[in-house]
Amino acid sequence: MDELPLSIPAQPAAPSRPPEPPDPSLKRRVSLAAGLGVLWATFTLLAQFSGTLDALEEPLLDWRQSLASQPARPSDQLALIAIDNIPEDRPWPWSRFDYALVLRSLIDYSPNSVVFEMNLNDRDPEYSSFDETFSHIVQRANNVIFAATMLNTGKPGPPSAKLGAIPAFGDTRQVTRFDSGIWPLETFAGDSLVGATNLEPDSGQRLRDIPLVFLFDGKMTSSLVLQATAQFLGADLTASEVQMGRGIFLRRADGRLLRTVPIDEQGHMRIRYRSEPAASWAVNFDNVLVYDDQLQHGLKPEHDLHAVAKRQVWIGRTDSAQRERYKTPVGILSPIEAQLQAERTILDQDYVRPLPPMILAALYLLIAIGAAVAVVRSGLIHAAMQLAIFLVFWVESAVLAFRLYNVILPLPGFAMLMFGAFIVGLLASYWDLEPESDPRQLKLDI
Repeated sequence: MDELPLSIPAQPAAPSRPPEPPDPSLKRRVSLAAGLGVLWATFTLLAQFSGTLDALEEPLLDWRQSLASQPARPSDQLALIAIDNIPEDRPWPWSRFDYALVLRSLIDYSPNSVVFEMNLNDRDPEYSSFDETFSHIVQRANNVIFAATMLNTGKPGPPSAKLGAIPAFGDTRQVTRFDSGIWPLETFAGDSLVGATNLEPDSGQRLRDIPLVFLFDGKMTSSLVLQATAQFLGADLTASEVQMGRGIFLRRADGRLLRTVPIDEQGHMRIRYRSEPAASWAVNFDNVLVYDDQLQHGLKPEHDLHAVAKRQVWIGRTDSAQRERYKTPVGILSPIEAQLQAERTILDQDYVRPLPPMILAALYLLIAIGAAVAVVRSGLIHAAMQLAIFLVFWVESAVLAFRLYNVILPLPGFAMLMFGAFIVGLLASYWDLEPESDPRQLKLDI
């Protein structure tokens, strides 16, 4: 027992693995990743601002407009008298006598103005036999606006005297030009205001924006929507101005600014579609006379015509048999419904707003540099996870920003930015930064 050792010798511990030495070229790789990130961000911004990505962005913006957003009450400034049924025994177009009766019924309830969205240009006696009667009622109503249709026939025709001209500044080469038109007849239109009702949808009858101005006979003229909006606000188009690519500045005759309407280089304004109807008061065309008769006899109608007081009343077709109907983010709309959505956009100043270019450029540069550097510092797997999380965050932010504030955060451009930043980060991680050996030095060593 005495010969036993007092302690059992312990197994010698295996030598610990020395830590991997830091990459001596890490700083240079980070600098390379940042430089490549700047180049990729610049390339992405050029694609974004040139419109190359618009074909991908537009459907995604339609999707955002179709989502539920902040409740938007239908406008209390607009009213709609809809021709939603064309009976077989009363084919279209209708006699001006029908419009005279409805307009006469509205006069007693003091609407702000009345807009006829259909082009009343038929000279057939079947439709024009009551033009004199219609003319007297138009004069009594005072504020009546008629629609015209612009054409390019190669045979210039004199424009309506009340089409008007707006002072314009900037490059107008992209604005649609016309040399003739179909005007409402002078027999009843007289001195009434006139606006062009051309809508210019995209392929597939998809209507995302609306032209507010056109060039006619070398002069900038207004659409029906702009003419109606100016009349409702009390703006004088001759005292207003158009700045191409920036906006239309609607002013009163005394110079007071009433609205600034953003437009692109073509003179188009993007419509902010809402799922709710544009006008809070809407009735069927044939029921106007019924409601008026009930009020005259002391009865309570389903829709009180007194509600049109101080509103702008639009009259036009909404029936499904109408040939021109447009695809929008909120469903299929007739021309008059689309134009009402456009006017509500202006009256409520509910414009769709892209991020200012300088802010977007700064964001893209910072994100591209950060993402590329993250790949170098964190490694492939961790960086991919971080970028995926950030991409999801950006999509959620884009939806929320549009629903709350109508601000457009680009999605295809951002996806392109993140993918490219990840690739350039990988390139910087595996780039051979070691200097090549000098052959003369090798000979000396030997």
